[in-house]
Amino acid sequence: MGREMPDSLTASLGRVLLPGAHTEVMRSTVRLGRLTFSAAAASIFLYDERRDQLIFEASSGEGEDRLQGLAIPPGHGVAGWVFQTGETVVCDVRDNPRFDREFAARTGYVPETLMTAPLELDDHIIGVLQVLDPALDRFGELAAIDLLTELANQLAITLALVTAIRGREVTPLHRLESALSRTEAPVSAVDELLDALGKFVLTSSGRV
Repeated sequence: MGREMPDSLTASLGRVLLPGAHTEVMRSTVRLGRLTFSAAAASIFLYDERRDQLIFEASSGEGEDRLQGLAIPPGHGVAGWVFQTGETVVCDVRDNPRFDREFAARTGYVPETLMTAPLELDDHIIGVLQVLDPALDRFGELAAIDLLTELANQLAITLALVTAIRGREVTPLHRLESALSRTEAPVSAVDELLDALGKFVLTSSGRV
């Protein structure tokens, strides 16, 4: 991401973000997207660089039980086009050549309108957020695009934050700190124990 998170902030957030937060954030976002736009469904694709595929990671609404784990090539369909171009779009897919009707049928729901936004962080696109058959008359198309773009931005930032925390909150010392924070021991005693253990770990590793 290019910016280091302070250790104090990482530790604090690590206490409130559970191991399953990454999945739950995506599930919450697709539910929010579907409800906000009174849509038939909403889905998240994340790019898997190793497989060079866009993977369905979360879905809410029509066809959600058939989507988990499905993949499409980057550039394929409306979602792939948005992933490549970085543009938020609303399109009628009934006559759209980019729309893969056959693939949509496999999911159990064929929409008429798709609204799709890139998940972008530091000029790097990590996936897309897509809403199927949104009720655009509630907002107007331009306002709906702005709202979906902001929702996608918030999701991208949150996913990056959770990933950073998960990457740094994996040491035994951090796990011990989390466990001790839930005990009834005085805060000063917990701090002294953690400080002593930290010094021991550094001494053992030859860093002091």
